[in-house]
Amino acid sequence: MDRQVAGREDKELADLLEKFVCVRIIQGWGMDLSLFQFDYELTWAVFLMNADKTLYGRYGSRSDHKNTSKDISIEGLRKALEGALELHAAYPGNKKELAGKAGPKQPFPTPESIPEVRGKPFAKPADGTRGGCIHCHNAIQPDPWSLRNSRQPLPDKVLWQYPMPDKLGFSLDPKERASVVSVAPGSPAEKAGLKAGDVVKRMEGQPIISIADIQWVLHTAKEPGAVKMELDRSGQKQEATLALAAGWRHADDFTWRLISWSMRHKLLGTEPLEVVPVEEKKTMGVPDAAMAIRVQRFPPDWVKEKNPQGAQKLKQGDVIIDVDGNRKLTTEAELLAYLFQKKQPGQTATLTVLRGGKPQQVPLTIP
Repeated sequence: MDRQVAGREDKELADLLEKFVCVRIIQGWGMDLSLFQFDYELTWAVFLMNADKTLYGRYGSRSDHKNTSKDISIEGLRKALEGALELHAAYPGNKKELAGKAGPKQPFPTPESIPEVRGKPFAKPADGTRGGCIHCHNAIQPDPWSLRNSRQPLPDKVLWQYPMPDKLGFSLDPKERASVVSVAPGSPAEKAGLKAGDVVKRMEGQPIISIADIQWVLHTAKEPGAVKMELDRSGQKQEATLALAAGWRHADDFTWRLISWSMRHKLLGTEPLEVVPVEEKKTMGVPDAAMAIRVQRFPPDWVKEKNPQGAQKLKQGDVIIDVDGNRKLTTEAELLAYLFQKKQPGQTATLTVLRGGKPQQVPLTIP
């Protein structure tokens, strides 16, 4: 870790880093996937750990593709480092409560051993070029297309990975470890009793030193289910139970993630879809809360040659308003997830689109 990564000169950060042995991993080749389990679509991530590989915590969060740094900060990194040092000072007495920070053994030991990666041109030790490197996003586990193509169940967390806590109604200050800045009315967080100003100290017994730690707990949590929390409220210990309803992850939007591109190309034959503004929906006669997403453009020819059917049947300007008569789907993410999780290869999905203002049915055979 160096000043280039940190982003600017910061003496406090430099002083803290002197208390760590800093190792910078610059390629995915040979990365231990059972040890390094995190959101592989981050621009940058930190693992804070003991030399025996016990994890103290993770640092690095991201909620969209437009602003890759809004969920991280130099101040937040400093707080996470301080938290790791506190846990290290108490080690090994706290080893048991740290156990939950490690994930289960993964089916493939390294990225290059994943069948979908093995043999690809980039599957080699880094040579200094962008194409000559296994990127972290190549190591997404479990590989969603592999599960789908082998007819295995596709749980929601395969698509809605590492959800941010605001999807449950509580937003955190990126300059602190895990300080609640707001709680949405009527949200699971409000029902659990969380309040602005609370500091999340533990979740499921795990010490929390960053937003990424909270994302890890939420990512690995069962649903429906509940997550136990320990809070610091003005110096007083508070306990809360955060309920996780079935489908709670759907509040998030995964369409910034890499997999959404292959899903659009293979399932619909399109590039990203445009959400139709509410005012325009009114002129179309579409209810405010209903789905209305517009086909803007199609993939390059080399993509269309692999999966041409969507580009042949959908037209530029089509507005998709439902699939198979399912009016509960309201977003592009839910549309893609429905086709990906509920439809098997060879099955047909019928899209209802507005073409020239008139409804028309477009059947698509799922590849």
